[in-house]
Amino acid sequence: MGRNSAVHNLRVNQKSVGGFTHPYAISVAPDDMLFVLSRGNGYSNEMGHTSPPPPAGRVSKTTIDEDHLGDFARADFIWPSGIAVASDGYVYCSDEYRQTIGVYHPDRLFPFPEFDPGGESVREWGEHGSKPGQFDGPTGIDFDSQDNLHVVDSRNNRIQVFTTDGGLVRGWGGSGEAPGQFKRPWGIHVDKENCVFVADWGNDRVQKFTPDGQYLMAFGSTIEDGGDLYRPADVAVDSDGDVYITDWGNRRVQIYEPNGDIITALYGDADDPRMSGAAMHILTRDPENQPAFNRVMHMPEFGRFGRPTGIALTRDDHIAVCDTRGRVQVYKKDNEYMEPEVNFQIDG
Repeated sequence: MGRNSAVHNLRVNQKSVGGFTHPYAISVAPDDMLFVLSRGNGYSNEMGHTSPPPPAGRVSKTTIDEDHLGDFARADFIWPSGIAVASDGYVYCSDEYRQTIGVYHPDRLFPFPEFDPGGESVREWGEHGSKPGQFDGPTGIDFDSQDNLHVVDSRNNRIQVFTTDGGLVRGWGGSGEAPGQFKRPWGIHVDKENCVFVADWGNDRVQKFTPDGQYLMAFGSTIEDGGDLYRPADVAVDSDGDVYITDWGNRRVQIYEPNGDIITALYGDADDPRMSGAAMHILTRDPENQPAFNRVMHMPEFGRFGRPTGIALTRDDHIAVCDTRGRVQVYKKDNEYMEPEVNFQIDG
């Protein structure tokens, strides 16, 4: 869905088709509404604006079937990185340049190219530093079931957890390669059990932690099993516990069993390089029917991911992936697969 543009009001098939400019992160609201964070400038020379544009990303609000409702925060960011939706619907965004978390009303939308020059955030908090509660490059963010906001404090190589008004709850991590340590971590996901998954970008792995930050396991490997990662950007977990990782360096999405075994990979399946159309495909564990995995050598280059970054899942396991080619690709998981039959004979 979408195309590489700042304009959101083009009508196609009775829908408003949205544009994204370097879509970087994505979050799903409790009602399955998608919020996409564009890191690029909110203005476009195609609309007659002079250069340079103001430093601005934006948040786009759209449905899963590509009906774009509008944008907000068009001039509020310098280097936005993460996005998450609280249980009350308010949208939280991190800005790793300003060292802040901003909070936005989900329904205060502005038609292109309008924005509020006074700022659109309801509130914001954060300051630069390495002390508890301070930030040095906040990137990925996500909420747990108690509405505690987990923040990847990337250059401090730690995870910090806050209340919705910025009160520090706890934190963990440190610089290094050992379990529980990080090297420029990026994305984060909190699953339904409140376990925390962190894309440990510089260490080429995703680490899983208990809700209080105790190390459990890691995803990604260096052996020849197809499950290795190179600069993972983000992570999401579906209703079955399967783990989806945007493998930024390898330009794919890796999918794992909860125990870390590789299932398959997605390489991108967009149909139209100019516009439109969410790439709707079926995922399955049946080795005879892995469309994205097996067709990779036969698809046009424009259909493949540029550099996949943010990833999120809806309640019915639609998988939405931010693609730096200016679009979001959407997949639907197929759970109706059959385990292979086991034929054996007992001697004697």
